[in-house]
Amino acid sequence: MQTQNLTIAHNLYSLYETLSDDIQQAFLHKLFQKQRDKLENLAFYLACKQAKDENEFLSDTDSQDFIKSLPQ
Repeated sequence: MQTQNLTIAHNLYSLYETLSDDIQQAFLHKLFQKQRDKLENLAFYLACKQAKDENEFLSDTDSQDFIKSLPQ
């Protein structure tokens, strides 16, 4: 099932790449508008995973600055 999901995701992205720039932008706008929380959570997860994999952690000051920058 996981392999099938990855294949479907790859095929959808391949289709996305064939679209004109205007259509890509409109799609991304609609996707972000409808799935904002999921996209922000995914971006945060991926950034944290990359930092962990690279052994790059935020300092206490950087952590506090980041938390303050989050929307309320």
